[in-house]
Amino acid sequence: MDLFDWMFIISGIIFFISMISALFLMANNKMKTVLIFGVILAVLMLPIVAILINYIAFGKELRFITYIVLIFIYLMAEFVLDRVFKYDFRSKAITHVPYIILEWAAAFSFLFGTIYLDATLGWIMGILFWTFVAVLVYYLIKKRKKSE
Repeated sequence: MDLFDWMFIISGIIFFISMISALFLMANNKMKTVLIFGVILAVLMLPIVAILINYIAFGKELRFITYIVLIFIYLMAEFVLDRVFKYDFRSKAITHVPYIILEWAAAFSFLFGTIYLDATLGWIMGILFWTFVAVLVYYLIKKRKKSE
C-alpha cells in the first residue's frame, strides 16, 4: 500500500469516528459540540481530493475512483448545505432522503474501499461501520422517546 491508500484508510476512520460521535452527541442534546465534527468532515475533503487526483493520475480501478467520488460528493453536500447555505435540509423528506442516500453511499464506499485495499484493515472499518449503525439506532430510539 502506498501513502494515498493509507490516507484513504485514515480518512475512513476519521469519517466513521466523526459520524459516530456526532450522532451520539445529538442523541444527548450536545448540539454545540456536534459542530466540531462538521468542521472535521469539511477538512476531510482535502485528503479525499488529493487521493482522487492521485488515483486518476495513476490509473486506479474505476470502481475505486467511484468510491472516492461518492465520498467527495457527500462531503461537498454536507459542507455546502450545512456551512455555506446553512440550509435546514434535514427537516424536509424531499431534501433529507437524497442526503441520507449520499451519506450511506459514502459509508459503504469507505467500507468497501478499505476492504479492497486490505482485508485486515477492512475488518476494523467494518467494526466502525457497524458501530455507526448501532449509534444511529440509539439516536433514533432516543429521538422517538423524546417526541412521545
